[in-house]
Amino acid sequence: MKGMKQVFKLSKHIPEAEEKKKNTVMALWNPAGGDSSELLEALLPLVRKAGESAAVVEYPCLGVPRIAYRFGLEDIPPAQTIDQLLIDYDRGMLQPFHSYLLPHEEVDCLLIQPRSKPDAPVLVKLQQEKTLFELPNYLKAQLLGYDWVFFVLQGQLIHPMTFFALRAADKVVLVAREPLEWIRTVGAYTVMLEDYGFSREQLLMFSESRHSLIREQGKKDFNLIAQPAELLKRKVLA
Repeated sequence: MKGMKQVFKLSKHIPEAEEKKKNTVMALWNPAGGDSSELLEALLPLVRKAGESAAVVEYPCLGVPRIAYRFGLEDIPPAQTIDQLLIDYDRGMLQPFHSYLLPHEEVDCLLIQPRSKPDAPVLVKLQQEKTLFELPNYLKAQLLGYDWVFFVLQGQLIHPMTFFALRAADKVVLVAREPLEWIRTVGAYTVMLEDYGFSREQLLMFSESRHSLIREQGKKDFNLIAQPAELLKRKVLA
């Protein structure tokens, strides 16, 4: 982990980045290994209602396809997945970026292939370790034209792509749904703040749970956010 602390053309399909406009890259992450795509599902209608554009990236650190099944997208073309983009990036055979994106209800998605084999996730097919380190910043640059970019994570801090996606994000939402997850989330928050140089402004604690432990400690120590709409008020301003 010590070593980790030291490492750190848009196509016509993608909204063009306006001069002086700043988008917000928001990572949604449950440090206890839970599913943060439920929060994503709550945020996207709010973004659409505000008339803003959004892109979603599901990082395959554990190889678990969640968003496709949540959105009812079980038959994604293999070429329109983050699996294919990772392989092409790793081998220096990238196609035009927009060809990897899957449009769904006014949101452009880069998701894990829902038909991928549990015993053969895409990460075991990569040949270069640097792909895991470089991809988050590459995606951030390619998706600059959107108002919101949501990185949906499923790994731990020891997973390079999860770690560097957290690093690349403007805001990191640490999600806890129940007390056991809350304990793990508090631990991750503390480590990120004290050992990895994340700022209090960057880290956002989120839970809709009404459990007394989460409510009392969250309000006292973490300025806990309990409503998805409140997260969107943390937008990065130009």
